[in-house]
Amino acid sequence: MAKARRTAAVDIGSTKIACIVAETDHAGKTSIVGFGAAAPEGFKQGVVINLDKAAQSVEAAARQCEQMAGGKFKSYPAFVGISGEHIKHLTGTAAVPVRKPARGISARDVEDVIKQAQTIRLPNDEQILHVVPTQFVVDGQKGVRNPIGLFGVRLEVEALLIIGAVTAVENLYRVMERLESRNRSLVLQSIASLYGVCDEEDKELGIVLIDLGGVTDVSIYRDGEIRFTKLLPVGAVNITKDIVIGLRTTFPQAEELKRKYGAAMATQIEKDEAISVEDASGRGPKQVSRRLLASVIQPRVEEILTLADSEVRKSGFGEGLSAGVVLTGGGSGLSGIDLVAEQVFGMPVRLGRPDRVTGPVEVTRDPSYATAVGLIRCGVEGKAASQFPEAGFLSGVGEEVRSWFS
Repeated sequence: MAKARRTAAVDIGSTKIACIVAETDHAGKTSIVGFGAAAPEGFKQGVVINLDKAAQSVEAAARQCEQMAGGKFKSYPAFVGISGEHIKHLTGTAAVPVRKPARGISARDVEDVIKQAQTIRLPNDEQILHVVPTQFVVDGQKGVRNPIGLFGVRLEVEALLIIGAVTAVENLYRVMERLESRNRSLVLQSIASLYGVCDEEDKELGIVLIDLGGVTDVSIYRDGEIRFTKLLPVGAVNITKDIVIGLRTTFPQAEELKRKYGAAMATQIEKDEAISVEDASGRGPKQVSRRLLASVIQPRVEEILTLADSEVRKSGFGEGLSAGVVLTGGGSGLSGIDLVAEQVFGMPVRLGRPDRVTGPVEVTRDPSYATAVGLIRCGVEGKAASQFPEAGFLSGVGEEVRSWFS
C-alpha cells in the first residue's frame, strides 16, 4: 500500500499568514492534519518589507502546523501563494513547425511553442510566474484545447502570461530559505483561491472570483482557464478602518465587531440590537446599535464590489459567465454581502467555502483559508505552480504542460 504523502501551503495575506499541512492517502483523499496562523509582520500587502520579521511570522504559523500534525514543515513540498500590486498579465503568441507531423503533435511540440510565447521583452525587474494557454491553433484551426496527438504541420498558441516583480519573488524565496524549506513552488493566489472553492464545471462555464481579504483579488475564469486577474488596493481592512472612525473605537475592537456583528446591508437587520463598543478614548464601553454598525460597513462594501464589477466589465471577459460570482476571503463572512453583490453584478452570487478537502471546521468553514486550501489542491493535483528563481522558470515548463491536459 502506498504511503500517505504530505503537502504544505503558505498563504501570505494582508491581515494574516496561514499555513496548512495536508495528507493525501493511497486513494487520493486529502485531509488537513495541521494548520496555523500568525500576524503578517514583515509584509505589506503580501510583499516582504522586513526579512527577519517576515521569516519569523511564517515560522510562527508553520510551528503551529507542526504541533498539530507532527513532523517538520520544512520536509514537505511547500506551495507558496504570491500576490500584490506588482502582479500583471500580458498576452503571448507564438508559432512553431511540428517536428514529426505524421506521428501527431507531441508534448515536446507544445513545450516548444509555449517557450516561444514567453520570449517577450520584459524589464529587468520583472519575470514570468505563470503561462496559461488560452487556445492552440493547428494549421489555422482555432479553439483547440489539447493539440497533443492531432495531425498538423504548424502549431500556434495564444497564452496569458502572469508577470511579477523579481524583487518580490526573490524575497519570498529568502523567507522560505530561512525556514530551510527546499522543495517549494509559487502559485498566484487568485488561482489558488479558485482551487479552494470552485470545481471544474465552474471554470468551464465561466465565473468571477472575488477574494475579499485585506485587499481584493478579482479573477475571471472561462473555458477552464484564468482569463483575467486584478488586485484592488482596497478590501476588508478598509471596512475595519471605517468602523474605527465611524464608531470611534480601536482597531482590534473594530475587527471583532466586524466579525461578530457585521452586516453588509443595514435594511437586512430586522430586529435591531445594542452592542457594547470600547471607546477609543478609554472612557469605557458604550452602547451602539447593530444597524448603525451596518450603516458604516455598507458604503465601503458597495464601493469595493462596484470597483470589482467595473474591472470585470473592462476586462472583455464579462459576458456569458454562467456560473456567476463567488465571494471568498475573510470579508465574505459579512452577513448579507451576497445580496449586495447580486445587486451590483446583476448575476447569481454564492459564498465560497474551502470545503473541498476534509479537515477541521475551523478551516473548511472559514473563507479566509480558501487560498491556503487551494494551494494544497494545486500541490496535490500538480496544477499551476512555477519554481522559485534558482531553478529557472523554463525548467518547469514540461511538468506544467503535462498538468494542463491531466
